[in-house]
Amino acid sequence: MRLTVNRALFLSLFLIPLAIVAFYEVFVATDRFESVSSIIITEERTAGPELDLSLLGITGTSSDKDALVLKEFIESRGMLTFLDEKMDLRQHFSSSKVDFITRLGKDDSFEEFHEYYLNFMIVEYDIESKILRFSFQAFDRQYAQEVVKIILARSQAFTDRLNAEVTREQLRFFDDQIVKSEKRLREAKDRLVEFQRKYGILSIETEVTTIMTTITGLEQVLATKQSELEARQQGITDPDAPQLVTLRREIKALADQIKKEKARLAGSGNETALSELDTEFREIQLGLEFNTNIYKANLSALEAARLEAARRLKFLIVVAEPSLADESEFPDRPYIIATWAMVLLIFYFVTSLIVAIIREHA
Repeated sequence: MRLTVNRALFLSLFLIPLAIVAFYEVFVATDRFESVSSIIITEERTAGPELDLSLLGITGTSSDKDALVLKEFIESRGMLTFLDEKMDLRQHFSSSKVDFITRLGKDDSFEEFHEYYLNFMIVEYDIESKILRFSFQAFDRQYAQEVVKIILARSQAFTDRLNAEVTREQLRFFDDQIVKSEKRLREAKDRLVEFQRKYGILSIETEVTTIMTTITGLEQVLATKQSELEARQQGITDPDAPQLVTLRREIKALADQIKKEKARLAGSGNETALSELDTEFREIQLGLEFNTNIYKANLSALEAARLEAARRLKFLIVVAEPSLADESEFPDRPYIIATWAMVLLIFYFVTSLIVAIIREHA
């Protein structure tokens, strides 16, 4: 009786389920083909000393973060939507040619579709070699390879877009500063031009030098005319002689001109003294120089930021091109059957033990 019970348990709990599993895996389960590709993300940096954080137990690097971001991107719903639009992924997985257990339901929600997708898209990152490896399984080998190629191209576009966004954000501040400094520099130049047009002066220093030169020349001529007048007065007794009158007029004209030129320096009446104009001119000139220096400094900072942004660009390097499977490797039938055999055998022994204990205590 006990032997009959054990045979019934062995048959129902082990042989029949294992036969069903083996039949399904061998004759029903649809072959899946895998396409594999490997990439690495590098960042060009200037040579220089770097802090070794591994001494503190911190092993994460920028490359690790970039690779993990890309991993998240490949596994994202956005990538699934893109692949479905490009390759009609849902139709491929829900095809009637796929066995009923593996097949995606036509009415499954997008969340279920995404979970199903993650079972066929495997993304692994090796922190030692910095290589990101991703594989995709499909029911057609060329279809699997094409999907991996699209993922690769999409990842490259994603990396390029990140580069563009980072560069734009890094340079935006300096671009704004350039625009502001250009505006201030233009206003300073306009103020200088307006000052020069208003007073008809190109440069205060030049104007003062010109006036002083003129005064010096007039004083020399005046001294000559005064000496000539004194000499003629000794030889001509008539004070109203034409020669003397002419000299006196010339001397007066020279004196008036000298007085007028000196008035331009000191300022008189409605005229503004050159000293006051010089103060205003120097203030304008100082503002122009200050804004020019700021503009040059911003240009230098912008160029340095551009070089730094160029040095920090991310490069996606394909280590292994998407492979084309020669044969189906999934499902791994021997492994699955052996695993089920072990599980069913354990279940059979446990059940037999429980039945035996119950019969002994009955």
